[in-house]
Amino acid sequence: MSLQGALIQVWIFALGLIIGSFLNVCIYRIPKKISLLWPASICIHCNKRIVWYDNIPVLSYLFLKGKCRHCNNKISVRYPIVETITGIVFLFLFHNIIIVNGYSLFTYSFYIILCCLLIIGSFIDLKLRIIPNEVTYNGLILAPIASLLCTGIHEFNGSLKYFGNSGNQWANSFLASLIGIFIAGGLIFLCGVIGKIVLKKDAMGFGDVKLMGVIGGFLGWKLAVATFFVAPFLGLLFGIPKLILKKGHVIPYGPFLSLAAFICILFKDFFIKIIDNYLDVYLNVFFLFVNTLCL
Repeated sequence: MSLQGALIQVWIFALGLIIGSFLNVCIYRIPKKISLLWPASICIHCNKRIVWYDNIPVLSYLFLKGKCRHCNNKISVRYPIVETITGIVFLFLFHNIIIVNGYSLFTYSFYIILCCLLIIGSFIDLKLRIIPNEVTYNGLILAPIASLLCTGIHEFNGSLKYFGNSGNQWANSFLASLIGIFIAGGLIFLCGVIGKIVLKKDAMGFGDVKLMGVIGGFLGWKLAVATFFVAPFLGLLFGIPKLILKKGHVIPYGPFLSLAAFICILFKDFFIKIIDNYLDVYLNVFFLFVNTLCL
């Protein structure tokens, strides 16, 4: 890697840290219905305004040893965690989408918007067991708009392989987004209905349905289906230790959907190939069965 390339990636990571600092504001203020722009950041314990040099992502937390300069109360470790995760997401997506796959910076930007929404929703879900409408409704609106502004966010022949192809790239991309929303949201909604019948109680929150719709709207129906199948494995991986330690039986599902979506973005071609192979087999079996009945 050249020095210029290394500096660009350092800059991308630093930009992610800064955006992560803003995401922390969203995570704290959205559930409380506080403006994201005003007032300026304050300590939640003593209400003292946080000056700029105490608000530098990650570094200020380390310099202050995780405590407020004024009241000495602890600052939540969530702040540097969110900032670091966002920096890593920015860097990984930059490498995968632009360097490896050769997509445009515009395409990269919309994937970043999706991941920022997922980070906000996930951390709120972890704390409050809800995914705010401010996250999901905005995502459901942004996804089709993004598909029109940047047709590169969808693989046209991939997402629309079984739904036809109009030949118009904007129509293809918009259709891919709508199909993704309905298939992704429908899968989770169906799971919730079945779970409620079997368990006699709500098994899936409607916030998860809307969040999955957002994922499908940005990633298309194939990667949404992949996300749907990857998320439960992640849930088991983290959920079983929690159940063993008896720290509660309610596990927020939003973070696992978000992590699964991020994994599917990074390994997009791998998951699309799996979905295509399985769907081809099932369709061939289905048509063979239909032809047999018609004979």
